[in-house]
Amino acid sequence: MIATIATLAALLLPALYSTKAKAHQANCLSNLRQLGIAWTMYYDENSDRLVESYPVNNSYVWVQGDMTNAAQAVNLDLIRAGKLYHYNQDVRIYHCPTDAGVTIGGRLVPSVRSYSMNSFMGARARDLPPIPITAVGFVPFFASHSDLPAPDKLFVLLDEDERSIDDGFFVTDPAARVWYSFPAVSAHRHNFSSGFIFADGHGRTIHFLDPRTAQVCQPETDQAGNADLAGLAKAATVPASQ
Repeated sequence: MIATIATLAALLLPALYSTKAKAHQANCLSNLRQLGIAWTMYYDENSDRLVESYPVNNSYVWVQGDMTNAAQAVNLDLIRAGKLYHYNQDVRIYHCPTDAGVTIGGRLVPSVRSYSMNSFMGARARDLPPIPITAVGFVPFFASHSDLPAPDKLFVLLDEDERSIDDGFFVTDPAARVWYSFPAVSAHRHNFSSGFIFADGHGRTIHFLDPRTAQVCQPETDQAGNADLAGLAKAATVPASQ
């Protein structure tokens, strides 16, 4: 009898885990879609101007709060202070169900936000240097929705890895050499997948296929030639001549 129960458990547990993982993935993408709708509503109400992603001394930023700061990581008021909160006042949509939190000073902190915005979305001061430094020769930012050359190909929001997330400003290397920031790329975060919302409103879960991606564990990791990084670079911005 005990052997039979053990056999049944061995057969059922993987299926139950798979079902739960798929439910979490669907919930995460739903959260991102709702944030994407809020992003669209913002530019609809602001003469086509995109909400800003640049977080430094900026009251017009889409969300506030640095997830590497223990006090800010648990502060829901910083989400409420962001410019998108007005359009959807459910703070739960800022958090992925598989995100257990960030490690700060050796302690796990249950952070309130899992998602970040493409750093090329939204205007910022033109006298700032390129962000990142490898963005020379690329469009530095898109101030308005009408500036976007291919809304279906450029991402707005994504599920960021807890080892990378900080101020909601997701920095991509358009030259595809360095992971300045990186998406959720671990097994417990949707099995090496991350949710993305694009500027035309569609959402997609992208599964990372380059084996080197799973090795990324800290920002500013050099991985030139990584196919996943190259795909992310193409979805972040475009060459300035395009």
